[in-house]
Amino acid sequence: MGFFDVTQKALASGLSVFYGELYDVGFTSGAGYYWDGFGDLTAYSHTYLGGATMVARSEIPFGIDDEAGDMQLTMSGVDAQIVAAVRAEESEFYGRPITIWGQFFDEALQPSGARFHLFTGVMDVPTYGGTGTDSRSVSVPCEGEWTDRNTARNSLFSDMDQKRRFPGDRGLEYVYRYTPGVKRKWPQF
Repeated sequence: MGFFDVTQKALASGLSVFYGELYDVGFTSGAGYYWDGFGDLTAYSHTYLGGATMVARSEIPFGIDDEAGDMQLTMSGVDAQIVAAVRAEESEFYGRPITIWGQFFDEALQPSGARFHLFTGVMDVPTYGGTGTDSRSVSVPCEGEWTDRNTARNSLFSDMDQKRRFPGDRGLEYVYRYTPGVKRKWPQF
């Protein structure tokens, strides 16, 4: 695979290689960029803010047995002020896009090779939890691109929709004759 070339060369030379994830989040107020390391990381024309101590994610669902599961982003160990801020700004991220990239890093924690795509989805309504007064968490479910695959399309198999897509096409002019519920004698001699 192409994205392992630089990483494999570093490993073959006896150097250490580290793995991390980059999060591109499309908030209502603007894009946010985060990574699961410490400090700021400048890569791909963005500055990714480190969130290693607070944010964790669940496994990325694969969709076995036609199931489109959610992935969870969880902030744990947060104080009451952060929980209140998230509650007040739920509309800031509900229904907004999120993309997760995988990235290998060299020993200086600089990107080694190109990033690769792991997950694309939209964020849903957060849930809140906690025990006592000092241990709180915020979980944001993220629905993948397969979640909405059974929703009806915004068009029909009709002459009007066919002509809207392809003006002058007459291929579906007689579909109304064969629609369900219409009784026809077959064959007609």
